[in-house]
Amino acid sequence: MRILYLMKTQDSNLGDLLINKLLIDLLAEKADRMLFDVSGVSKQFREALIADVRSPVIFATGRGLGYYLKLLFCRAYFDVIIAPPGHAGKASWRHVVPIAFAIYYRLLGVRYMRLGKSIPNNSGLGTRLEKLLVRLSHHTMVRDQGSLERIRSFKNQRNISCAPDLIVLLSGKEPPNVVKKGGLIVSFRFDYYPEEKRAGFVQQVAALAAHYARQHALPVMLTWQVERDEECVRAIAAELNAMGIETALREITLENLASTYCAASLILSNRLHVALTSLSLGANAWAVCDPAKDHKIIDAFKELHLGDRLLSIDQRNDLMSAANAPVDLRPARDELRAAIGATLT
Repeated sequence: MRILYLMKTQDSNLGDLLINKLLIDLLAEKADRMLFDVSGVSKQFREALIADVRSPVIFATGRGLGYYLKLLFCRAYFDVIIAPPGHAGKASWRHVVPIAFAIYYRLLGVRYMRLGKSIPNNSGLGTRLEKLLVRLSHHTMVRDQGSLERIRSFKNQRNISCAPDLIVLLSGKEPPNVVKKGGLIVSFRFDYYPEEKRAGFVQQVAALAAHYARQHALPVMLTWQVERDEECVRAIAAELNAMGIETALREITLENLASTYCAASLILSNRLHVALTSLSLGANAWAVCDPAKDHKIIDAFKELHLGDRLLSIDQRNDLMSAANAPVDLRPARDELRAAIGATLT
């Protein structure tokens, strides 16, 4: 089986890098040959993604005439095309091109599959294009029941399934002999709030972090794994410092991610792939949610039966209780591996 993998990522988003890498490594176990369309992806990013793939083939680095000619003769190169989750930007008529090729793939018997999708609750052009892609794809796998219900509201849909978020493929890959340092990790975003509401949000997060830091005498580390979150994280650190609480700052990378999260005693975040990555690694993590903004987190956590790990910013529960045992996501990992394997057969 020859697989063409479409890299669709945000270079500044470590969560995107990680889920792409985990999926690529899994697909490489099953493929005879792995090809990669790396158009628009930085060299550093793509090298990190395919580092463990045996004999990877770069199919394309750009979307020029030669690229589309190769797609016309796709049967000479690949049998399966995988479109993973990733940042696609605002929907526009330029997205008609992949729809046209999806029709072409069906005619030639090339399987076009979309894995790990989250279907937004919106309307307009984006929804119309999504309907067409779901209908034309050989298989669409979504990561939560909310997305599945939204897809099923489309007429004449087929070959759809729901499986856990791809990040659970990380479960069972905890680094050995990590020393618990007893710290509190705080990692938040505020980019989806208007400017005038961000200062108030920062104060709320600082109050939440200060409560648990003082209650359990925990040193505080502010982290970010998405570049644009650094501004928010530094603002929270300044607020905590003004409250007399010392803080450390750290950017999370692929190299330090597992050791940093596994060493913490408590992790609070409103980033899905901070909270879920940490839980997959066996850490004591909690997703701090705004019901009006964080439907992706809420849907993904409920899909994994982690509803009790959702926290509102005003809640003050005993998060360090012995009753909060580490979450075992290995069954979800195995379910996801089996579901992906089934789509390829």
